[in-house]
Amino acid sequence: MRIKSSIFIALFVGFFYSQLLSATPQVLTSVSNNQVSLGDIFVLNIEIDDSDSDYQLDTRSLEKEFTVFRPSKSQRSQYINGNFTQQTQWQIRLQAKITGNLSIPVLKIGPLKTREIQISVTPASKQATKIADNQVFMENSINKASLYIGQPLIFTTRLYISQATENMNLIGPELKDAEIEVYGQDQNGEAVRNGIRYKTITRQFQITTSKAGDFMINSPLLSGDLRKVVNLSNRQNQVISVPINVRGDGLQLQVKDKPTDYQGEWLVSEDVRLLDNTPLTQPDYHLGDPITRTITLQIASINKDKLPTISFNYPKGLRFYPDQDEIKEGQSNGLLYSQRTMRHAIIPDQAGELTLPEIKIPWWNSLTDKQEYAVLPAQTLTILGVDKQATRSEKAQENINKPAATTVKIDNGHLIYWQIITALLLLGLITLLLYHLSYRRRHVQQKVHSMPVANQAYLNLQDALQQNNAPLVYQKLLIFLHGKKVNLKSLSQLTEFILLSKEDEKKFLKEIKILEQACSSELKHWDATKLSSLIKKHLKQTTALQGKSIMDLNP
Repeated sequence: MRIKSSIFIALFVGFFYSQLLSATPQVLTSVSNNQVSLGDIFVLNIEIDDSDSDYQLDTRSLEKEFTVFRPSKSQRSQYINGNFTQQTQWQIRLQAKITGNLSIPVLKIGPLKTREIQISVTPASKQATKIADNQVFMENSINKASLYIGQPLIFTTRLYISQATENMNLIGPELKDAEIEVYGQDQNGEAVRNGIRYKTITRQFQITTSKAGDFMINSPLLSGDLRKVVNLSNRQNQVISVPINVRGDGLQLQVKDKPTDYQGEWLVSEDVRLLDNTPLTQPDYHLGDPITRTITLQIASINKDKLPTISFNYPKGLRFYPDQDEIKEGQSNGLLYSQRTMRHAIIPDQAGELTLPEIKIPWWNSLTDKQEYAVLPAQTLTILGVDKQATRSEKAQENINKPAATTVKIDNGHLIYWQIITALLLLGLITLLLYHLSYRRRHVQQKVHSMPVANQAYLNLQDALQQNNAPLVYQKLLIFLHGKKVNLKSLSQLTEFILLSKEDEKKFLKEIKILEQACSSELKHWDATKLSSLIKKHLKQTTALQGKSIMDLNP
């Protein structure tokens, strides 16, 4: 009896324990690869046979030794042959931060726990990675195997893909103490290798070194998923994603230091060009006329952000108005050129000879291994004063159309008597005529004295103001002032010779500065309305206070 009781208790305990185990969800943990290279991305898979919402995965303990990408979570339910099953799955993409034997620690999923998994991480291989059947592979190349410090090179990576992929990501090459950035746009194409058709993707990187020596450029890393079709049965197939990590060959690079005998700021290139796009070939220039100059600097194999600036070192006898530099890139004869275009205007303030200094840029020719110079020679310009002949011709214009004196000849007739009588009558008439003319002349002079008369220089100035032509206004204003014997080194000194209120003087000085700035560039819009109004206001006040002509700016 006791034996039967013991057997019954054992069966009951076994049944209860089996039911308890079957009621507890099971956790299955695996990795796509437990032997990876540093930088490779692999997948941690976690599955439980339940779909309760209380199961929340905590991945914070992974972050110490791995880069953890955002997990993906999926749930599914199945009813097969009367059996109902539920499943929850997580996929976490990981990337080791260090080499060595690492472990994926136990992770908590609500009340459940995963098991610990060991991972072996080795340094990244310098040889190309091979995928089964060469479904995906990579080829690398550089345009220079030997260069100087600071000289950029182009690293080209070409990917060959023959199967469907997803989640593809390309991490660029690695080189210590160097600047690496993507160069240009990706290029897509097709190629056939060993009878297999591949889709190709070409990406280029620009690498600029900052230290001399012999280096190995580590290959870019392509990571993602390769989609494969798995045959589950005669009637059912399943598409699965297989993680891949693909590298090409690492490439050797020699970086040479700056030569010890080099002089100047270090600049290395295959070609440097310094161009003057607006040669100053006129025999002479006039004082106050704006002279526009455009200088272009072109350098091969250099980043546009590293283009050197140019100091013109102009003398003090002129004013310098630079525009903003224009910087761009382009290709010529297989080389990348960066270009800086510098536009500016110079306005001479003194008559005589004006020397524009030489512009000289030292650089090292990497093709000939010699120091060279890009040079724009010095130029000497002849600056003429205000054209006095033009002033004299304008003054002479006032004398045009003046009536000439008329001479009346009296014929001596045959009779002296009639001559005497005629002479007396004529003398009387002449006397009356002279008196009448004298009276009218005094009357006209009073009117002329009371109203302003504009000379030709002022009319020319007003005409230029109406045209909104800044250089012409500047020139006509200098000609007009020269005619009034006003000696100015700068138009800003006009406030010493005008009759305006202090507020209007400030406005006038501001308009003169705007005029000078407008003369420095043809692209700037200039409105002469305010300046013309201030000049007219000054002339009206001068006439009212001094009774002078409207043109006397400097009485």
